[in-house]
Amino acid sequence: MKVAVAGKGGSGKTTIAGTLARVMAERGHRVVAIDDDSNPNLALTIGVDTAVASKFPGLPRDLLEERTDAQGVKWLELAVPAEDFIDRFGVPVRDRLTLLVMGQPNHGGSG
Repeated sequence: MKVAVAGKGGSGKTTIAGTLARVMAERGHRVVAIDDDSNPNLALTIGVDTAVASKFPGLPRDLLEERTDAQGVKWLELAVPAEDFIDRFGVPVRDRLTLLVMGQPNHGGSG
């Protein structure tokens, strides 16, 4: 199952996403929580200490590859299979709960 939480600023998206991730993991589901906010705080809502969260790995420039179809439409695609990406950059934070923080690129001009 894939769940996305979206809404306007200040509507509680991070709180809802973090609570949902914790509850699903506690009920035995494998959860990969992805924080794609430019101001990432999902780690805090799932119980990760601020000092620990600030040391999560950044994302390398070669993470995405640009693709073009026959009509010239371009899009970005993961350069590695999703499971490899999760294994490489995901941070296990609880039993059955892994966090990926997408809002922390480790190089300038890539955010």
